[in-house]
Amino acid sequence: MEQLPLPTSLAEVEELIRALYAPNAPETISKVQEVLHRLQRSPQGWQLAQSLISNPDNSIKFYAALTLIVKLNRESANLSEDDTKELLQNIVGWTLQSLSDGSGAFVTKKLCSALVTHFIYFSHLWPHCLRQFLYCLDIERSVPVEALDEALETDIIVSKLNRQKLTVAIWFATALVEEIGKTDMNSPKYAQVHDRLIRNGPEVACLLARGFAQSTESTTIDVEAEALSCFQSWILYAQRVSSNVDLLVNPLRELVEPAMHCFGNETHFQPTAELFSDVLSNYSSFFTAAHYDALASLFDSPWAAKHYGELLIGDHNTDGISFGLLMLAYGDAKVQDLMTSTDARSQRFLERLSGLLAANGCLVADDLIFVPALEFWSTFVETMIDSAYSDEEESQSWRPNADQHLKTVVMNCWRKIQWPPVEHFAEWDSTERAGFSDARKDVADMLQSIFTLNGVSLISFFVGLFLQSLAVRSWAEVEASAFCLSALSDCTTDDPQSDFELGKVFSSPFFNLLGEIGGPIPLRLRQTGLSLIERYCEYFERHADYLPHALNLLFAAVGDSILGGPSARSISTLCSSCRSILTGEAGAFIRHYQTIRSGQVLDSIAEERIIHAIASIIQAIVDEGQRLQMFEELYTIIKGDFERSLQLKVQPSLLNLSDPNFLRGVEPSNTQGAPSAEDISLQISLRALRCLSSMAKGMQDVKDHIVELEADPRPVSRQGRLTNIQSDIIRLMVEIQRAFNTSGELVEIICNIFRAGFSETEPGPFVFPAEVVTDFFIQQPIDTPRSGTLLSTACSFVGSLYRGPRTFVPSHLARLLPWVITMLQALPEPESDTEIAQNGISFVDRVMPRYPDVLFQLQPSHLLEFFFMFTLKVLNGKEPLPKSAAADFWTGFISIKSEDAVLQTTIANAMDHLGPLIAQTLIQNMGGNAARSELDKLSDPLKKLVTQHVKAQSWLEQALFHESFPSAQVTPVEKMAFLKKVVGLRGARQTNQVVREFWLSCRGSNFTYAS
Repeated sequence: MEQLPLPTSLAEVEELIRALYAPNAPETISKVQEVLHRLQRSPQGWQLAQSLISNPDNSIKFYAALTLIVKLNRESANLSEDDTKELLQNIVGWTLQSLSDGSGAFVTKKLCSALVTHFIYFSHLWPHCLRQFLYCLDIERSVPVEALDEALETDIIVSKLNRQKLTVAIWFATALVEEIGKTDMNSPKYAQVHDRLIRNGPEVACLLARGFAQSTESTTIDVEAEALSCFQSWILYAQRVSSNVDLLVNPLRELVEPAMHCFGNETHFQPTAELFSDVLSNYSSFFTAAHYDALASLFDSPWAAKHYGELLIGDHNTDGISFGLLMLAYGDAKVQDLMTSTDARSQRFLERLSGLLAANGCLVADDLIFVPALEFWSTFVETMIDSAYSDEEESQSWRPNADQHLKTVVMNCWRKIQWPPVEHFAEWDSTERAGFSDARKDVADMLQSIFTLNGVSLISFFVGLFLQSLAVRSWAEVEASAFCLSALSDCTTDDPQSDFELGKVFSSPFFNLLGEIGGPIPLRLRQTGLSLIERYCEYFERHADYLPHALNLLFAAVGDSILGGPSARSISTLCSSCRSILTGEAGAFIRHYQTIRSGQVLDSIAEERIIHAIASIIQAIVDEGQRLQMFEELYTIIKGDFERSLQLKVQPSLLNLSDPNFLRGVEPSNTQGAPSAEDISLQISLRALRCLSSMAKGMQDVKDHIVELEADPRPVSRQGRLTNIQSDIIRLMVEIQRAFNTSGELVEIICNIFRAGFSETEPGPFVFPAEVVTDFFIQQPIDTPRSGTLLSTACSFVGSLYRGPRTFVPSHLARLLPWVITMLQALPEPESDTEIAQNGISFVDRVMPRYPDVLFQLQPSHLLEFFFMFTLKVLNGKEPLPKSAAADFWTGFISIKSEDAVLQTTIANAMDHLGPLIAQTLIQNMGGNAARSELDKLSDPLKKLVTQHVKAQSWLEQALFHESFPSAQVTPVEKMAFLKKVVGLRGARQTNQVVREFWLSCRGSNFTYAS
């Protein structure tokens, strides 16, 4: 972008300034701004500001004041003391002049900011800056700092100022504290500035007291509002002060009572309420006991009753909400005292706070005070819990009153969380709907806390509301009661009293009505009712007589487009928890599932949950023959989908989209017209595989079994029923993968099926023999989609091998290792596929510590050499996950030992060859190539190296002085100092810090993180 030339006259400068603030194209403004910045930074900047300040144009005067600030920030160190004093006197004079020449308020405020900037750099020249400024305002001329000795007392000066001068003085006091507050109090550079600012506290208090006394005068200048804003800024600053606190805080506290009088002025109610709310919330210790008593009296006054009443009837304008937030801020600040007080005034105040939960209007959309009020009562409850467990029982005389307030709170919340009419809810936007749901969740959280105090009586309360509302068919109230009971499900145990109360709900007519198709129960209530069943699955374990009816209700809702997903989730949860009770119903559940899917296409996720539920029940069948028979019945249904998918792929003409079996392969979200037979066949296979994966998860044993690691492996019958099932599952998965060999999703699901069996210790349909799993892996070509997932699954397989008998483990590892390293060998670059690199290295890392002989006897042998070089390249790379895996591998490799003498010799020879390369790679990382977040992980192999190998010091020294060392920032002396520290620490934790410091030195100080 071509630069504009510098102006040659003052008139041209003025035109540029006008152009800057005029509506112009962004490019024009940017060019003008650049020229003006150059002028401000030039040596002529001081003279320019002085020339422009007398211009009648406000924008030009504003620019002149801005130039003064820029020059002070950039060149204050170049000014002599005389120049500094003269500049101060000039700026004060220009500020006074702005009061009489019609300058805009923004000009005067900017000049006040210039004065503050001067104070920041030269506070020693006018430590009593506010008194000096007040004196100049009073006599209407700028005088030297030394003339302050002739001034009257500050309160006399302030009393003589008119409203305009008072306002400007308050602007200066506000800018003073806000701008200095932005500097670091703990920095020696600004310590004296803050100390001198604090010593201006009495003058500030004197000024603001006068400001608060101005409300009765008739004028357009709102001094009182400016005083409130200034007062708030000074209190905020005082909160951060650590020294000379009383010197500032005590004078400010004298202003609290005058500030409270501002509540009576409707114009100033909002800023006054904001000020007191802010201080109560963030600096409650600022107020004294007398202040709190005065506020309590204010809340108990007719004035407060009027505001409170307006808020309750739905006056949620700014003043109404501000009053409610003020009450809540006071409540938060005094929560402990309010809780333990029994006096009438405190009780009235708590009654009003609980009443905030019952203000008119729908939650969130209309009622904006409910959520803040709920937060207060949640705090109140937590405070009660703390006191209930820490105080002596006889000292809790306050408890009955507090419990009574909680009853009111619970009732108000129950009323407020009821869903509005459908037509009202439809008018809400997404933010209001989300806010309503979040508020209900917050109520649920508070109810769980209240349960800690009230126990079963809280359940009894909601059971009573549930039954009363059901009797009159007040569905919104029934739903709110069911929601609250659901919230308490995690709190209940097998307490007989809890079960007795819950039995009233689950034996009520509600669940009969819930099962009626097209019955009177609204959709929202049906959702909550079905969820209630899921949340109390442990209850159904204890009371199996209610279980069949509950499951029938859930299955009846599975076909519903809205309720299907939640119902299926509830079925899965309930069947998994109650599996041992339901074993006799496995066949009925399978038939029920078959009936549902033959009549309609179920939601995919819902179907997977139902499959998981049925498989959970099958898993709990004790008799193996019956268990396998039930498994085959369910598996046959899914197997039919696989076979149909393969047939359709071979014969696309079989496609019939009126057949639900084929519609299972059509995505509901598809809007691109009818998909091809190829796509449908793939989707049918994917869906069937996901169902098979759900079966595998459902068949996982929930009981723990002892594993004998030294035991011989169990003999496996090759002709048994279980073996035939496993063979069929493997055959199907192999055929499906071969048919759709470009689908990565399919590979991922197959891996999930394998993983489900890896965690098992007892035989089962998905606990495949180790040789079968090994065969599956090594037959996977290098171009298989999601190869990284395959390698990750192979890592899990190794873990499962280690949990079983050890006899055949080495043979499986010896077959898998070449396949894994061949996968790595196929990568164009080590970092071209980070998932393959990471999981491949992790696989070898899992093998090496336990079976080093398998690793070092790897055939063909060149694979091992490739792997070592590959892992060193990864360690010197940029990808964090593979790099971390490589660091773990080398940490283990450096430490590896063997009792076999021949093997130990092989390991030692390998280390003699690889040691210098490992050292060089580590040093290159620590010399600046690594990211800071990687240093701790990279320190692990370094610590092992110096503790395990006598040649480590020479290897590291060679690496430090090798020509490939990446940094020129450190000297040879610093390198040797680093080496000496690392070797001397012998692997201690402090090595990590030494490495970080060396890395920083190599990178340069610019990389030091800010504290």
